[in-house]
Amino acid sequence: MLKSPWRKADDAIFATLLARRGGARYHLIVERLPTDNGWDWTVWRRGDAPELSRHGYSPGLVTAIAAAEAVAQHLGARIAATADA
Repeated sequence: MLKSPWRKADDAIFATLLARRGGARYHLIVERLPTDNGWDWTVWRRGDAPELSRHGYSPGLVTAIAAAEAVAQHLGARIAATADA
């Protein structure tokens, strides 16, 4: 997957991952929780049903970014495998 650099806007950090095969584009967002008690991360793809997005919690920014990237890579691999079947 090809990843755009993470960029910051207000209290959120954003990136986009593009699958090399199939061209799936995943949007990643990491936001600090209002209580300063960790980070929320979300991975989604424009045009997909909302229930296909993935999200989670991490105690730190670095682990939230790593989790979002890992999920996007996993989803991209699943789509590529489906296309090959």
